[in-house]
Amino acid sequence: MKSVLVFLSVVATAFGYNILCIQSVPSKSHYHLMKGIVDPLLKAGHQITFVSTFPEAKPVKNLKYIDISHIQMLTQNVDMIDRAKQGMSVVREFARNISRDAIGTPAVKEALMKEKFDAVVTEWFFSDVDSGYAAVQQVPWILLSGMTMHPHMENLVDTVRSVPMVPAIKNDSPIPMNFWSRLVNTFAFIYMSTGSFLDYSLVKSDYETYFTPIAKARGVTLPSYEEALYNVSILFVNSHPSFAPAQGLPPNVIEIGGYHISEEIPPLPKELQDLLDSSPQGVVYFSMGSVLKSSLLPEKTRQDLIKLFGELPYTVLWKFEEKLEGLPKNVHIRPWMPQSSILAHKNLKVFITHGGLLSTLETLRFGVPIIAIPVFGDQPSNAQKCVRGGHALRVDFTPDMGAPLKAALLEMLSNDSYYKQAKYLSQLFTDRPVNTTHLIQHYVRLAIKTNGAHHLRSKALLYSWYELWMLDQFAFLLVILYIIYSVFKKIVGLFRKDKIVKSKKEKRH
Repeated sequence: MKSVLVFLSVVATAFGYNILCIQSVPSKSHYHLMKGIVDPLLKAGHQITFVSTFPEAKPVKNLKYIDISHIQMLTQNVDMIDRAKQGMSVVREFARNISRDAIGTPAVKEALMKEKFDAVVTEWFFSDVDSGYAAVQQVPWILLSGMTMHPHMENLVDTVRSVPMVPAIKNDSPIPMNFWSRLVNTFAFIYMSTGSFLDYSLVKSDYETYFTPIAKARGVTLPSYEEALYNVSILFVNSHPSFAPAQGLPPNVIEIGGYHISEEIPPLPKELQDLLDSSPQGVVYFSMGSVLKSSLLPEKTRQDLIKLFGELPYTVLWKFEEKLEGLPKNVHIRPWMPQSSILAHKNLKVFITHGGLLSTLETLRFGVPIIAIPVFGDQPSNAQKCVRGGHALRVDFTPDMGAPLKAALLEMLSNDSYYKQAKYLSQLFTDRPVNTTHLIQHYVRLAIKTNGAHHLRSKALLYSWYELWMLDQFAFLLVILYIIYSVFKKIVGLFRKDKIVKSKKEKRH
């Protein structure tokens, strides 16, 4: 039996593909998004070249890192708390700089020029320049959306259908939307589409500037930007119908919400395991994610939170990056927390979170109610979805959030409806015919074997916008009706003219 397993392992390796995975956003969350794709591919025996802002030193079989950690420098002047600096123009400029720095890295250019890959995996982050990686290699492009499905992604793989039905990322309206909510949604779509249209020539210029020399070095012709942009073989979306609204999507769009969560939950460090096991009264876990550091909280807010947590009859775990003196005995801080392992513990009562998508999906996986304190991006929308789902409460991020947070904690810890709803949604979230690891492995392999999975793609991409809206048919019908009307009018005119002539002749006689 052992020899059979060894033989199968050798065969799997021999038939493994060479895949380029690119993670360029300088955020740990985005690193985990791409690593959630890399790990299943490694498990399937593929060779992976992983371009990353957070390369790991520990060697892994079949895995080679290309270090682009210098891109982390772009975040030094980014203030995540200042909402005035979170406009779409700022985000797009930030994303453009990321894309330029990544493709401008000498090691990345060398890999693209000298190596032959079988597929390219990139994450979409407010820039379409990355379409050039697969285009210059002339291989299938697997695209990852770290957010739930949104109109821009729809436009790349199909035609946009969601605007009248599904609220946009920053539209917190319930479903079904009323007239005014749909109007807001339409204007939001027009605003985003206008921004993309205005940026089109700049993004196209970047695409040609950075990828044309690489194509020449490889001896291939670089496809046009538009051809590359709409050549998505497979789109993986970090979503699930238990959280985001169900949509009609083409077969090459695969929902893999929560795929970054390990199927086998790592054990807690002994110190934390003992602490949680010895807290039968319950545990409250507080983390604002990897981007927003708790150390940035104003001093007054810190003291309010320490006082609040100290009054709770529960053990409190707080992800905090600095040492704090004079903490109550029930409050324990760490600069890093094994989040999935904590959320999986039976004694955890509530998770206080920023409402990032990864954290939100983890609470769905483990059935933990949340108190969301959203700050930026899709966090407010995620929080509102959870509140409507009945397993969350929301507190505004302000210097004086201590009192509202206390009220939310007292409500959630005294009302088990949030806990029960979280457990129910967890059943929906985990009840799947096949796990995400197999989905990722299957569709990446399918894209490579079929040279792009064209049989799964929406045929809407083959038509112009006016053809999809049937405006050409409408215009044709108008022309036909006009011709019929004109002929009819002419015939009627002839009859009338003939009648008038006859009438005049009769009067003469």
